[in-house]
Amino acid sequence: MGKTALLMSLLVALLSASARADDWARPEPTSFHSRGFGYVAEIFPPHSRQNSGDKPLCYFYELGYPGSDWRIDARLKWKAPLVNELMPYQALISQAGNLITLNEHGSIGYRNAIVIYDRHGRTIKAYKLDDLLPADEISMNENTNKIAISTSSRWWNRDAKYYFYQQPSRFYVVLPWGTALEFFVTDGTFRYGAVSSFLELAGARSSPHANEELEVWQSTLRFSSITDVLKPPVGSR
Repeated sequence: MGKTALLMSLLVALLSASARADDWARPEPTSFHSRGFGYVAEIFPPHSRQNSGDKPLCYFYELGYPGSDWRIDARLKWKAPLVNELMPYQALISQAGNLITLNEHGSIGYRNAIVIYDRHGRTIKAYKLDDLLPADEISMNENTNKIAISTSSRWWNRDAKYYFYQQPSRFYVVLPWGTALEFFVTDGTFRYGAVSSFLELAGARSSPHANEELEVWQSTLRFSSITDVLKPPVGSR
């Protein structure tokens, strides 16, 4: 019985380790868009079509109303490499045309947990997760921390909510355990605290589908893209 119990314990441990492991495929070209498709960011990983460079390349478009025949009415606002190594894992676009990327593909919750770009594609600020949250909230102790841990990642923004306000431009990440991050988009400064300390959030959080709420609207570009159709000239912004 002792050997059987030991074998069962080892099997459970192996299965648990397997469940925590991550299986990351090579990143593919991906697009993210704002509410209503007013803006679209098409991001191509290094050494892929539309990108011969060593960093992910973003083509950022402003889209006009498609009309009755659904023509592509897109204008390239900027084109620039992103700070990520391979690809951002996710991205958000405000209705004002601000791009904010979330995490690294293959390594959530370490470098580039939040990266804020201005409306010309220039990096305002790039944050590691350890810059943003208290150490006790991102500790590796699986019995006490608030964040799910896997082999490659700390899934800090799982089930988070996102909001964007203008005048001045502010971006909020509301975490499921009742705290929030506030970022000023113009310079990237931030503060962290209880959700109740950010009075602006009360109205949007109480209103389903509020205009201030952002979501990760994402589509694959495996086969085609606006960039493939329009073929904007190299160096255009």
